[in-house]
Amino acid sequence: MRFRTCFWGLFLAIGLISGCTEVSGQTAPINHSRVSPVDPEDILKQLAPNDVPPRSLALKPPEKARAIRLLVAVKRDETEWRRQLAICLLAMLGYDYERNRDELLKIWRRDGDDGTMAMLIRLYEQGHKEILQPLLARYDGWNASTSEGLGEFYGDQLEMNPKDFLAVLATFSHRRQLYLCTMAGVADGGGMNPKTERKVLANLKEIGGDVANRCARGVRAGNQAGDQATQEEQKEIQKEEQNRQKK
Repeated sequence: MRFRTCFWGLFLAIGLISGCTEVSGQTAPINHSRVSPVDPEDILKQLAPNDVPPRSLALKPPEKARAIRLLVAVKRDETEWRRQLAICLLAMLGYDYERNRDELLKIWRRDGDDGTMAMLIRLYEQGHKEILQPLLARYDGWNASTSEGLGEFYGDQLEMNPKDFLAVLATFSHRRQLYLCTMAGVADGGGMNPKTERKVLANLKEIGGDVANRCARGVRAGNQAGDQATQEEQKEIQKEEQNRQKK
């Protein structure tokens, strides 16, 4: 009788333990010390306010270690823009740089949107010069925001880093070289400001050679087209204002 009582006590104990590991017929997940779902979102807000990647990240070693841990969790658990932003920030922090950079480049070559463009420009500004080639290769003019952003970026590079820009530009066909420099002249759609144009053309004249001369021709043509577009836009604005006053 005593043995039977012990047996049923043991059986009941086992049943209670088993019941604790099941909820609604499902086995309770094993705790893998996953980061709290609030933390990943917080780290994006801290490092990239308004979902815009910063120009640089200056973090102390403990802060950097924590940021990387949380960003890895975001990359693992999130999708779309937040995941892409985490990939960019990890690359900026130097964590598994080549893999994260290649993921961004894959998205860029597929979608070519202005958000990914901004991320790649941030990496380029950190000194990753290999990013310039895909930024030149992907321009197709179909996305207005991307076109304006890239045109302005090309113009900035011709003003500040003309030799680096021309070295990559030379790897493209003559027709493509002329087209890209024309887009640099168009800039954000309204053409370069006069000071920038003078500096760019002076840089290209000083460097010389076929690529530089071809690029200068494109910049002049693009800037002229941009100026004309700006004048036409201003005329439309004035016309709309006159029509409003008549009413």
